[in-house]
Amino acid sequence: MGFNITTAGLPTVEQYDVNRSIIEPIFMGQDYMQYMEVLPNIKGTTVIDKFNQLGKITKAFTNGAFDGDSSTAAQGATITITPSRVEAEIEFRANELFNKMKGQLMRGQHDFDNVDGTIVKNILLDLIGQGVKADFNRQVWLSDVAETDPNYGIYDGIFQVAREAGATALTSASLDASTQDDGAALVAGNALDILKKLYDNASPELLEAGNHVFFVSGDIADDYMASTLESSNFAAAGYGALVNGVPQLTYRGIPLIVRRDWDVAIAADFAEINGQNAAAETHRAMLTTKDAFVVGTDFDENSVEQWYSQDNKAYRFRVSYMVGVALKDAKLAVYYTPDAIAV
Repeated sequence: MGFNITTAGLPTVEQYDVNRSIIEPIFMGQDYMQYMEVLPNIKGTTVIDKFNQLGKITKAFTNGAFDGDSSTAAQGATITITPSRVEAEIEFRANELFNKMKGQLMRGQHDFDNVDGTIVKNILLDLIGQGVKADFNRQVWLSDVAETDPNYGIYDGIFQVAREAGATALTSASLDASTQDDGAALVAGNALDILKKLYDNASPELLEAGNHVFFVSGDIADDYMASTLESSNFAAAGYGALVNGVPQLTYRGIPLIVRRDWDVAIAADFAEINGQNAAAETHRAMLTTKDAFVVGTDFDENSVEQWYSQDNKAYRFRVSYMVGVALKDAKLAVYYTPDAIAV
């Protein structure tokens, strides 16, 4: 008996490339941790000694007995890092991925719900690693323990720590002629004004420290670039940038580290972030010096727990770490946010 095989009833299927995948981009920004003093292996509240700068201790020579200042002249207040433990947990069920292009790679010699040993697991590990780093970057800058939101209220981030330490704070009202309206996006040309105001309001101690760095949002970087290229006041610099490119944005020779993840986070979660009252107010910046901020953590990107749960028929991932931030001295930072940061 013969059989007539026809493809008329078979579905039309696109060809899948099982060796490649695309992960939705997340905004990691440039590397900024090189400008922080990282205190590794922190396990709880940590107190750091802070010594005062000595001065006016040299006097005219005398033949009398020793009459020096006491050692208390060098004693200063301590700096306390109070870290919080955070964790990221996520699970995947392999059978839910069977209708995806990697499903065919999980069928042979693997448990139905277990991604272990498959190319899918490698993709998921990369995805989780990027997500954990993105959360770390967002929280270490923008968190405020007073917030009730679980994504921003775990510990005080760098901006909140600077505010509570008493660092110089600028707002939109500080700009020339108050050209930045409340609740509005960055007005063209104001990026240069913001950078200038930060520099002008920096303490002598900060300016003397050297190793300066600006941290700026993406909209400030873009507006500053546009001002440099398009303004007749910067014609020579603009021409040079057009011809040679701009390997590193600088102001007064100080590098600008661009944090475009601020723009994304603020636009999405402005109500949970201190320092602005509208989604359009994504512009913020800080001038500081290398090692002015201490970031204490025991974070290790390789310390990811992973296991297959037979009870739940799911492959699970977890990473847990401690993190806390402190500013060594209020004189070593000056920052700008559209609105004042509340304590």
